[in-house]
Amino acid sequence: MRNLSRLLTLCALLFSSCWAQAQSWPTKPIKLVSPYAPGGTNDITARLVAKFMQERLGQPVLVENKPGANNRLATELIARAPADGYTLFWVAAPFTVNPSMYDKLPYDTIKDFTPIAHTVSLPILFSVPAASPSKTVKDFVELAARDPKQATVCSPAAGSGPHLAMELLAWSSGAPLVHVPYKGDAPAVNDLIGGQVAGCMNAVGTPLPHVRAGRLRALAVVSHQRVPQLPDTPTFAEAGFDKVDAYAWFGLMAPAGLPKSIVDRLNAEVNAALKDPEIRAKFDTIAAIPLGGTPQQFADFIKADIIKWAKVVADRNLKAK
Repeated sequence: MRNLSRLLTLCALLFSSCWAQAQSWPTKPIKLVSPYAPGGTNDITARLVAKFMQERLGQPVLVENKPGANNRLATELIARAPADGYTLFWVAAPFTVNPSMYDKLPYDTIKDFTPIAHTVSLPILFSVPAASPSKTVKDFVELAARDPKQATVCSPAAGSGPHLAMELLAWSSGAPLVHVPYKGDAPAVNDLIGGQVAGCMNAVGTPLPHVRAGRLRALAVVSHQRVPQLPDTPTFAEAGFDKVDAYAWFGLMAPAGLPKSIVDRLNAEVNAALKDPEIRAKFDTIAAIPLGGTPQQFADFIKADIIKWAKVVADRNLKAK
């Protein structure tokens, strides 16, 4: 009985400590890590939600860009951070692809993280420089088959949704496309405009203003229906390549072990942000689709996405070197 009493006392103390921590949180600035360079859709959406959250939490929510290594640098940083609610992750699609791309990762994709909310989904745009001879996706793959210089296709990162879309296009068309990874949408689009690559797959938001300004030509969108922001641009299915089905997505995560009360608070604040009319209007300008939902729904999505892309990676032999 004495041992049981001590155990119950210890459990009560631990619960009291966790409860007190959650009740006092946050008492200092919160860091929100973006795994991409500034200026892309991951960075933009992270900053919009961070601004909304800091006004409601009463503490600064500071976005820190940590691009590189196919999102692995940022992911490892989060895995090793304290589970205290002061280091968060605006996670992106490579999170669920990297387990298949790499034989070994310095973290466990499931065990080392706390899913909080699935935040944003974005259609993917395939675009080329305005001076490109390719007017359609068919033009592009035919030209790529004849000229290696016209076969390069960039994306914001290896293992990203745009990269996977490019691989599915190469697989379904038979074209010898060459992937050129970058550290975010913004630097990739800049090089596309400059003609350093022949084409690029990106979340719609970053290349969109350049398409409208005439610097880029939109060939097709990876989406089940046309994107309202580009009503004249066909889907890949309409362009004759219905096997190209991928997406860019973001979410909010934290290190494993984050107290449930903090998880619930963050989830509530993110869902409120995603319903905010001003944020939704700004999302609409970059074709970002707000999602939301519970932590469990996001956790279920992550597990299913890992399984889905493992097959694509295996079929296309996409193992990272």
